[in-house]
Amino acid sequence: MNPASPDAIFVLLVEDSPADVFLVSHAMEQEGLDFTLELADDGDAAIAIIDRVDTEASHPAPDLLLLDINVPRRTGNDVLERVRRSPRCMGIPVVMISSSDSPVDRQRAFDLGATEYFRKPSTLDEFLKLGHVVRRVAMARVHERHPHQQPTSTPERV
Repeated sequence: MNPASPDAIFVLLVEDSPADVFLVSHAMEQEGLDFTLELADDGDAAIAIIDRVDTEASHPAPDLLLLDINVPRRTGNDVLERVRRSPRCMGIPVVMISSSDSPVDRQRAFDLGATEYFRKPSTLDEFLKLGHVVRRVAMARVHERHPHQQPTSTPERV
């Protein structure tokens, strides 16, 4: 993870697999993103963070939520439902991350308000594409919040 800077993207990652946490961080680093990561390793922990954001003005709302569908205690879909009811988090982009390529799972995520759906691939090169997805979604969010601000991150790779 990059050191925090005022321009860093604040990402809430909900993921119970340490290997996948590493891969997500690595994908964002490889994309050249400046980010701060808060980790919740189960659905209850994620909902507790959202509750804290809603009740404590000093706790920043994430700029982006990366959410595994299959986490312990509460599913990613349960967390997404809570996020979309949150006064401070309802508008944040949510990238659902899942090993499932089921059209039913994908549609359910979009019906609940997911911004993107990323299927966990079996190769590192494919997993690194998550960094590009994060860049696209996060930069759209930054532009939405600050339409006259120029992006401070490195340009997209072609």
